[in-house]
Amino acid sequence: MFAMFIIVPIFIVLVFVFVLLLMFSPKLKGKLMSKQIKATRYMMDESKDDIESISSNMADATKDGIETTTRAIRKGLTENGGIYCKYCGSKIDKDSIFCKKCGKEQ
Repeated sequence: MFAMFIIVPIFIVLVFVFVLLLMFSPKLKGKLMSKQIKATRYMMDESKDDIESISSNMADATKDGIETTTRAIRKGLTENGGIYCKYCGSKIDKDSIFCKKCGKEQ
């Protein structure tokens, strides 16, 4: 119990002094920041191969979907047969005001 009355106040004072030093000492703040930057750089170097592998796999997985979507957009832009209803998705004439399937105004 007695140690608690000595150790806790000393710890509080040390934390307070450290915070004050961080606020008013750019040199100390710079040293702490440089250690954080070094740690981040180390983590990035260690995980670089994993990140490259993940991004390569993601690109391969989405490539087919992007190509399919691009072909569908190109076909929709070049097709002269009409447009699609923004509510139900059915094909309607370009000059239609209402959808023939759902009846909503375009």
